[in-house]
Amino acid sequence: MRSKGKTADGIVVLRYYNVLFYLFFRAEVDDFKRQCLVNRIDAGESIRMKQIQDWCDCHQIPFTTRFIYRKDFPVKANLWNLYSYCRFRAELLMLHLTGS
Repeated sequence: MRSKGKTADGIVVLRYYNVLFYLFFRAEVDDFKRQCLVNRIDAGESIRMKQIQDWCDCHQIPFTTRFIYRKDFPVKANLWNLYSYCRFRAELLMLHLTGS
């Protein structure tokens, strides 16, 4: 897994392969939570999409995702990552529809 954390105006952008996670932190209120997450990533901890989503839900951090085509990846890898992303989004949708 390759993740990259950037901090700018309360927004942290995490890159998980072809998926960008935009995490929206409240100024001063969520500083500790943001620092804990950045420290975990900087320490080299492997985190999957579902774990990022669970962490955000547990800490009540709103987030959004975006799939990006990466030219540095082979077409087959981009397609597989798109399939994984679509499954992830479908699971999120089902969770929100069932209210779990």
